[in-house]
Amino acid sequence: MKHTNRYVRMNHLMSTRDQILSKNYEAMCLHGFQGLRTDKVINDLGITKGAFYHYFSGKKELGYAIVDEIIAPHYISNFKRLEGAERVIDAIIEALESIRACSTEDNVHIGCPLNNLIQEMSPLDSTFRNKLNHILKTQKELLADALKRGMGSGEIKKDIEPEEVALYILASIEGTYTLAKSFQSKKVFDQSMDQLTGYIKMLKG
Repeated sequence: MKHTNRYVRMNHLMSTRDQILSKNYEAMCLHGFQGLRTDKVINDLGITKGAFYHYFSGKKELGYAIVDEIIAPHYISNFKRLEGAERVIDAIIEALESIRACSTEDNVHIGCPLNNLIQEMSPLDSTFRNKLNHILKTQKELLADALKRGMGSGEIKKDIEPEEVALYILASIEGTYTLAKSFQSKKVFDQSMDQLTGYIKMLKG
């Protein structure tokens, strides 16, 4: 996962905590949260259980921290580029291309980490659900605000509903991940993203 290595390790204590977060996130992407074995990850890292519990009271607190500190910043930052963008359609397409660039033959088979966690944990844990829903709400708001701005400038058609289009774009992205995961195919991922990009270009006024 490209975005698991963004931490700046300023001292030994932060380095240990960040390693715990990063390696457990990687394992969670492969096995899901419920299939995550923190004891194995800790053992692989060569640290003690005491070091783990120094930072996290248990597996759930670790999971919440992974959402807050790894998943949320990554998925929100990709759409932050829309804020203040003069050419909204180009900025949205750039965001899609960034998603495509992070989705390779090596990782597309596991699907979208955000979507996977939503499917797995939202029905089971309200804290997970609220944290994950906040990510989607923020993405939707960033997209909708950009679309409204594009409508105001005349770049985007006046007859669209920006909130609904924003939801459609997000649904299409997550659906693309799901199809690629099911087909185990990067080609399917790219084909679906190409169609979404074509749709966005058709929003031009």
